[in-house]
Amino acid sequence: MKSKPGNRRRSLQKKHGLKTKGVTMYIESITLENIRTFAAEKTMTFNHPDMKYGEGHELQNPPMYKNVNLIFGENACGKTTVLEAIALAALGPAVNESRIAPRPLVRFEPTTRTPTSREKNKEGSIQANFALQDNEILNLRDESPSKIGSIELKITQKGELESFDFESSAQINWEKVYLSGNDSFFAVAYGATRRVDSSSDRIRSKGRSSKFARLARIESIVQEGYTLTSLPSWFSFYKKGTKRSKQVVDLINGALGRGHFVFKGKQVKDDFVFSLGGMEIPFRSLSDGYKAFLGWVTDLIYHLDYACKRSNLRINEVSGIVLVDEVDLHLHPAWQMEVIGHLSKTFPRLQFIFTSHSPLIAGSVEWMNIKHLRLDNQHRTAIDPFEQAIHGLDVDQILVSDLFGLESTRAPDKRDKLYKLRLEARKGSNEAAMNLISEMAKGLEGNK
Repeated sequence: MKSKPGNRRRSLQKKHGLKTKGVTMYIESITLENIRTFAAEKTMTFNHPDMKYGEGHELQNPPMYKNVNLIFGENACGKTTVLEAIALAALGPAVNESRIAPRPLVRFEPTTRTPTSREKNKEGSIQANFALQDNEILNLRDESPSKIGSIELKITQKGELESFDFESSAQINWEKVYLSGNDSFFAVAYGATRRVDSSSDRIRSKGRSSKFARLARIESIVQEGYTLTSLPSWFSFYKKGTKRSKQVVDLINGALGRGHFVFKGKQVKDDFVFSLGGMEIPFRSLSDGYKAFLGWVTDLIYHLDYACKRSNLRINEVSGIVLVDEVDLHLHPAWQMEVIGHLSKTFPRLQFIFTSHSPLIAGSVEWMNIKHLRLDNQHRTAIDPFEQAIHGLDVDQILVSDLFGLESTRAPDKRDKLYKLRLEARKGSNEAAMNLISEMAKGLEGNK
């Protein structure tokens, strides 16, 4: 006969003398081995709101945005893989029962060299270290448990399928990971193909799914075209003017920042409207850029709100991990320059891990926020240290820095023409020198 959850919790408390308050964690580091492009063991560390700085720590001084991490790198170098690995690790022992189905994780066996033992056995490994607080640990008697909890997720390929084997350090209290209506182990992930279904016939039907909510929070990162929770499907049930509804309105406006649409919580028929320049525009009529951004931000607020309903926390006081692939998706350059700051300040207790290809996004943060991935000639990922001052540089400077590695920001045919003129000018040709100056200031269309 199975015991009831409440009895089981009290039994654990009595047996081990442990605390069972909510567990909110941050990821300190992740190590991947034989996972897609990560062949040899590679480790990446992350900033988070409670990170320590100074003597004896990795960084001497905190970055401007302490809760922000940005992963850069060329296409297919493993940026999304890092986000997927973190999402899987954050599920803890529920990773098997959740039945999450990412695309194959174990690296393909090489054909041009002798495979390693892991490659032969078709095995991969994800190891993660999580920062824990006092109330996040099983306080076993006669022990002083570490505040860093470690897990390892071993992935084995079996034919067309992969299986997970989860191991964890003893002090992490994973009990609440099997329930969704609490602020423990909060992690949300958004894939690059995320979307919001704003059609009127679907907008009310999405709501709270009967699916395991923790899986719904991260499924977007592993499932293409995943539909996020629309704002009307949950915020319609909130009475306007209540403390909770005001928190939602303030968070949406904080994430948008000044100069954008303003949200007042007003609903017209089956949709919420956003105001700008005296106009009220329904969400479904907004531009793709606004819908893409507000889609994942309002979905995040929905999950934060749901997670802390049983606590006394305000929505922006919930701690946890937020993973966003291509944070600059559909955003105008002016918005890209400010979006990271708005998100960091609006959700100060969340640990953000973004991917991006935008030099404007890169220039809005500091080198301490940046993680740089690179592929070698055998399609293996390396994690390069990046300690080059970047905040405030212009786009050209950033694109020719080590982060992007471009030789020039000019179109290839223009670049080649200028190179030839430069060579001729160096040989003493005054005409070439004059032409070089002229050509540098105009586009190729000027020659037509």
